[in-house]
Amino acid sequence: MKQFKLNIINRENTGRGVARRLRAEGNIPACVYSKGNSRSISLSAVEFRDLKRSIGGGAVLIELVDEKGETALTSIQEVQRNAVKNCINHIDFLEVARGESFVAHVPVHLIGEADALGVQEGGMIDHKTHEVEIRCRPSKLPDHIEVDVKDLVVGAAIHISDLPVLDGVEYLGTPIQVIVSCQPPTVAIETVEETVEVAADEVPASKVKDDVAAEGDAAE
Repeated sequence: MKQFKLNIINRENTGRGVARRLRAEGNIPACVYSKGNSRSISLSAVEFRDLKRSIGGGAVLIELVDEKGETALTSIQEVQRNAVKNCINHIDFLEVARGESFVAHVPVHLIGEADALGVQEGGMIDHKTHEVEIRCRPSKLPDHIEVDVKDLVVGAAIHISDLPVLDGVEYLGTPIQVIVSCQPPTVAIETVEETVEVAADEVPASKVKDDVAAEGDAAE
């Protein structure tokens, strides 16, 4: 389990106007959800960007520290982005209790793609599910789920039910949900069109007479 710290500021004012002002000041509006409760906070966009770089895309727990020094252990539930401005609009954190199970989304990492049997046969690895939902205690949270695909042949697939068994981790997705498959090679069919040129002296005389007559009728 990886754990990081992030400074936050509690806020009472909410609304679109407040959120716009926070973003203009270089901060991100956010909420922390716990059992039946929620509170509004803000945090530095620069600090969160640096945190995300340190995390590197894995599943982690983040200890939020407010201006009074009070802390809350959380996981990131959702990051809302502005696709046009390429910035973060809002973040949702879920507070977790030490020793109690909680639900998290964990990335799936593939290994052995280049050496996969199906790839050697001309097939293509299709990574369909990039993260899975799990339930575990904070101390059991894996950084990622590793899936070895070196034995995957063309036409075969790895499902949630095939994922490695991890101590204290329960997979919540549908067992038959496909994580990764090996698609058969695509066969390109080329059609060659042959153009047959007929020499003038090979054209039947009757055809020439008919063409001359047609031209004469058109002139009249």
